[in-house]
Amino acid sequence: MLIKSNFRKQFWARILLGICLFVILLFFSLNTILNDFDKSKIPILCGALAIMSFLIYVSFDLFKLHSIVISENGIEKTSIITKRTEHIPFKLISSIQQQRVKYRNTKGVKISEGHSISILKFENGKSLIISPDTFENYQEIMSAINRKVE
Repeated sequence: MLIKSNFRKQFWARILLGICLFVILLFFSLNTILNDFDKSKIPILCGALAIMSFLIYVSFDLFKLHSIVISENGIEKTSIITKRTEHIPFKLISSIQQQRVKYRNTKGVKISEGHSISILKFENGKSLIISPDTFENYQEIMSAINRKVE
C-alpha cells in the first residue's frame, strides 16, 4: 500500500493567483516610485504596498506546505519548499481528532457548512493537520491512516 497525497487544483490556483497579484502590485509600485511619481497616485501606492505586505505575511505559510505519502510503515511528510522529509511511524499517533471548519462572513453569519479536517496528535506533542481543502484524495489518506492506527 502506497498512497501519495494529491493537491487540489483550486489549491494551486489560489497560490498562483497570489503570486501573480504580488508581481503585478510590485511592478506597479516600482513603476510609480521610479518613473512617474505623482502625488495623485500616493493613495493607490499605499494600498498596493499594504496588499503586498499582506501577501508577504501570508506567503510564510508556504513553508509549512507539505506532501504526504502513506506506506506500510508510517507517514512520510515532505516539505514542498525545503524538500525536508520526516518519517512518522503509525505507533507515534496517539489520537486522531476531527474538527469542523465553518465559513462565516464578517457579521458572524454562517455562509456554508464548511468541511472537517483531521488532526493527528503524536506522542511527542506534535500534530499534523490533514485537510480536504488541500488534498484531493483526503478520504483515501484518512481511511488508510485509520486502518493502520486502529
